[in-house]
Amino acid sequence: MREFTCVFDLRFRELNLIKAPLSLLELLGERFRYLIDILPDLFTSPSSLLFILDGLDEFKFPLDWNGSGKNIDVDSKVLVSELMVALIQGSLLPEASVILTTRPSTEAPKRFFQRCCVVLGFEEDQVKEYTSKFYKNSDVAGKVYDYILNNDSLFVLSFIPLYCYIICTAMAEFFSETQDAGDSKSLELNPPKTVSEVYFCYLFTAVKHHALRGSTKRSTPRSEVLSLAKQQLTNLGKLAYENLLQKKIMFDREDLKNYGVIPADVQSTFLCHILQPLKEETVEMFSFFHLTVQEHLAALYCVINLFSQEDIIQALDFWCFGIHPPSCTATPLQNTGLNMDELESLQMFTRFFMGMLRGRLAGQLDGLVLSSMEQGDGIPTRLGLWFQNQFRGRKLKNQTALNLLHCLMEFHMKETTSIAAPEIKKLNLFKMKLSVVDCAAIHYVLQFSTHKLQELNLGYSNIGNNGLNRLGPILHRCESLYLRYNCLGRQAAVLESAILKSNECQIKNLFMCGNNLGSEGVVQLWNALESNTTVEELYLDITGITETGTENIVNCLSKNTSLKSLTIVGNDIGEEGKRRLRELEQRRPGLRIISNFVDDLGLLHAYLDWIDEIQADTDQMDSVKNVNALQSVLKGLQVAGEHMDKGENAAKARELQTKIVELLNSSTALIGER
Repeated sequence: MREFTCVFDLRFRELNLIKAPLSLLELLGERFRYLIDILPDLFTSPSSLLFILDGLDEFKFPLDWNGSGKNIDVDSKVLVSELMVALIQGSLLPEASVILTTRPSTEAPKRFFQRCCVVLGFEEDQVKEYTSKFYKNSDVAGKVYDYILNNDSLFVLSFIPLYCYIICTAMAEFFSETQDAGDSKSLELNPPKTVSEVYFCYLFTAVKHHALRGSTKRSTPRSEVLSLAKQQLTNLGKLAYENLLQKKIMFDREDLKNYGVIPADVQSTFLCHILQPLKEETVEMFSFFHLTVQEHLAALYCVINLFSQEDIIQALDFWCFGIHPPSCTATPLQNTGLNMDELESLQMFTRFFMGMLRGRLAGQLDGLVLSSMEQGDGIPTRLGLWFQNQFRGRKLKNQTALNLLHCLMEFHMKETTSIAAPEIKKLNLFKMKLSVVDCAAIHYVLQFSTHKLQELNLGYSNIGNNGLNRLGPILHRCESLYLRYNCLGRQAAVLESAILKSNECQIKNLFMCGNNLGSEGVVQLWNALESNTTVEELYLDITGITETGTENIVNCLSKNTSLKSLTIVGNDIGEEGKRRLRELEQRRPGLRIISNFVDDLGLLHAYLDWIDEIQADTDQMDSVKNVNALQSVLKGLQVAGEHMDKGENAAKARELQTKIVELLNSSTALIGER
């Protein structure tokens, strides 16, 4: 980025500390004191400035993205939230460049940016490389990698670099080169399988080797280790939890003192691995080294301070849906304030809570808790009924539904999930960016339900071939399966073909539009459909099918008895491909083939609705997939236009063509401005 004279790196967690109005000039002057004398000169050439705004999900102040924006300049004193909105919208320093980072779960104002990137993390070979570099001993590295590889939950977690680091740190206890063969149970813990277990093992390692340095041996029982660190963990957990509810993630010395966390201990014990000071020129602040560590310690605190089934149910109602506990004596549920808008920020915390609750029921927290949980034997069943009621009685937002699936996976108890899973008749996660870990959670829960799933909608979810692979074992039970625009390729078509050939396949409606299946992939689908007896509607719009992709279509589909409708518009199948479709129509008079946009009024209306949706949500135009899809539709309409007659279909086709041209032109103009 040599075109930039200066880069300003601003972190939202630090901006949380600013309460009084200030100008951009004052903000940068305080943050970058060595630039204070030349800032006015830098602002004379704003196109050479780059602002990196890091961690939008950690910002505690409300942001109004729909307002017109104040007319402010670099000297205008406003609230820091208004300053950030003006900078991001471009009403302040419109010629400057801005990079914004955030967790995927946070709604970022994508319409103000010309590019949106999702950081996908490691590839499989990079996980192996990272593991080999983490351990000095290659044999240990090999054992750890094999364990990760053979554990589905850990394997999908390891693609996230931070989790990979924490997994490797936690595994050192189990695969250390100094560990004797007979010492493999020194922790009295099974090797971790879920996110919560991984974090707990990581925390245990920090306690044992840093907080209690010299006080324990490798053979010291886990309960004794935790007992020695109980007060420190309780104080730190309370600090983490009560401030998490307030979205507070930075603390001064007074905050630490109020919770019994002594700054000297922070720097001399294991806490330096958990908390680290941010050395600013004006104020000394402390923060957990990563938000997930604060969330995990907060969950641990709640698990050891909730004692009954009723406490747990009230806590979940509160954290997941903002329902305040009517009357509760449990410390974590007293004097709590929570804004409904902040519920999403507690989702990772609730998953950790469920994982740690399982740990407590299994006795893994002995030493931190003095007694067994009240009515502990009935908790899995009670929780199963609670989750069942959420899926049955609530119209869940897609983000909330996904979080409940993750909570069930973290709890990882068959008894609980078997009660809840059959209640899931439909699962709509449309337009949610799903990671492989998310797909693992969906698979984990749905595998405990044997009934047919009426609908699984994963359209625009970016799951890719790896995500689809993870879902493979449960896809045959989906009556309507929406996989539109999911970055799927030939491998996905091969997987889907195997599912369609299965005797257990229950798929009736399959939506594969907007994926790059290509001719090789679609040939596999035709072969599978030759013997399939369930699929009635198949949508393959804009899937990269060429003439060679139709070579076996007549032979295969003429033998199929169930398919009633095939949509194949937006593909360049050539004249020979069109001839083959005409032949297929003659052989299968009951099969309706839509190969031209003008052929079907319903299809035209559907695409017009899609255009209206994109116009209403301009964020969608930042997707290369959408731009390419629009261009493909436009090309198909232009080809069809040569043979269009008058009538309602032709009129709608021309309307669609005009709207797409306008949308593409306006999108180009918007990007050019920014």
